[in-house]
Amino acid sequence: MKALRIHQFGGPEQLLEEDVSLPIPERGEVLIRVHAAGVNPVDFKLRNGSMKLLTGKKFPRTLGFDIAGVVERADKSSPYKPGDRVFAMLPFKGGGYAEFVCVKNEFLCPIPNDINMTEAAATPLAALTALQAFRKKEYLREGDKVLINGASGGVGSFAVQIAKALGAHVTAVASGKNRDFVKELGADEVIDYTTDDFTKQSPKFHKVFDAVAKSSFKKCKPILRKGGSYVTTVPDRRLFCSMMWNFLRKKKATFIMVKPSGEDLHVIADMIATRQVKPQIEATFPMKEGQQAHRMLETGRVRGKLVLTLEEVFPSNHETLPADPPSTAVY
Repeated sequence: MKALRIHQFGGPEQLLEEDVSLPIPERGEVLIRVHAAGVNPVDFKLRNGSMKLLTGKKFPRTLGFDIAGVVERADKSSPYKPGDRVFAMLPFKGGGYAEFVCVKNEFLCPIPNDINMTEAAATPLAALTALQAFRKKEYLREGDKVLINGASGGVGSFAVQIAKALGAHVTAVASGKNRDFVKELGADEVIDYTTDDFTKQSPKFHKVFDAVAKSSFKKCKPILRKGGSYVTTVPDRRLFCSMMWNFLRKKKATFIMVKPSGEDLHVIADMIATRQVKPQIEATFPMKEGQQAHRMLETGRVRGKLVLTLEEVFPSNHETLPADPPSTAVY
């Protein structure tokens, strides 16, 4: 099968299309034929070595955490069967930029009927990050006021919609050119960060979600209500120091480390099915143009998500899978 892999840290040119062995599912896993793979900022951070203290230097590595595709092979105990359309966020080892991937049953979720493979692939990591962020410290409740920094991006665009689906009043922070975009997502108010400092608002927010990790708890603390919380996507030393004093504060600081969860994806799928949430896609690229996708993502100006499509490069009928491999499980 084909996959996009890196053999060393570096720029987008390190993404190489290669022939690799077909993965063999273990007990509790299903084999997915991938139709589309989401592209996230964490992907280029893994590629350029920004996260090497966490990942180490083990190569080659197949990037990608978001996949949407069709079940190719599943054991008899799986709730899924061949032909089912599914999507998932993969665990930290990644592997989504590939024609096939093995995924644990508990990470999978059926794709809602109203969206296609590309939209499904754009969803898992970003939507799960937003949903899980709104559950940190105190659950976001109906009527709560939330401020979302970076509202037009991948995580932010889902955060606006999910917060509205949960019944919150949403203030979105985005550039002026994206004002109409985030309003269409459901934002009640929009602050143009190019002309106004959102940290100078009155202390009215139950939660501040820094979806792009470009502010800080210190700056956002004055706009939080008592009992409110600041949640960021990328922690730093200052945040950890602030978190040490959470037990003494009425305003809390924390961060979200998103985790794969089929259960949470079902919640998001229900929001999509009821048209409360819709994936927003800036552009799609064939898998062979993964380098171009990464270059675009690194500009930091992507509205919504980018997605790699595999169907054009790897037609679904191009390969006959080998016979079921010997295993302790029956497939």
